[in-house]
Amino acid sequence: MTVVIAAINGKGGAGKTTALMNIAGEYALRGGSVAMIDMDARNNLMKWWTDCQEKDAQPEGIEVYSHKTARGFERWMEGNAATFDHVLIDTPGEDTSLVDPVILAADLVISPIQASKREVMGAIDSFESMLRVNETRGRKCRHGVLRTRITVTVRHTELYRKVRPIIEDKVGTYLFRTEVFERNVYKDIHNGIGTLQMQEVTEAIAKARRETQALVEEVDALLAGTAVAGHAA
Repeated sequence: MTVVIAAINGKGGAGKTTALMNIAGEYALRGGSVAMIDMDARNNLMKWWTDCQEKDAQPEGIEVYSHKTARGFERWMEGNAATFDHVLIDTPGEDTSLVDPVILAADLVISPIQASKREVMGAIDSFESMLRVNETRGRKCRHGVLRTRITVTVRHTELYRKVRPIIEDKVGTYLFRTEVFERNVYKDIHNGIGTLQMQEVTEAIAKARRETQALVEEVDALLAGTAVAGHAA
């Protein structure tokens, strides 16, 4: 059965594309077939994919498509989703009209955030949208908040320390234990050199790989229902 994962946060630049690229690379490395759908007007995924083609660095097991309307997305899902093991959806930072159709199709919504009030609020809005769609459409989509672009400095900020009690205790959704750190390798990947999993293993790549593997383990636990808010998987 096809697993559908969407990255949703009303704030652009939260790290949605990078997270999905790393997750896709991990699933493809396992031998799965992955479709990535670029619904963001910035076209980050499609630009990466085009650059990969030009540099002969296309990852095996991954295909990237572009759909900017709800109807185009729904038609693609109806006709193509079942041929893939995973479908990963990169959503726009602003166009809320696309959120409901994406949540309706998704098994898991990931809301990446940096330590900023606007992005935390965007993640909360995404969670509330998921609850509404689940209730009105009889869905059982799950949700998790992913901290991205973490640095040592960020970890010492007041808002960073407040993220866990806000997300888990007040809001009641899942906060990933895995954090995505600010790494040059993630920036390099966007230049069309394939996925993280395709790179020659250096110390920096090894750290990023361990981070991504831990993230995917949590994603799988959320999908299986064995990870719940306030508890390690």
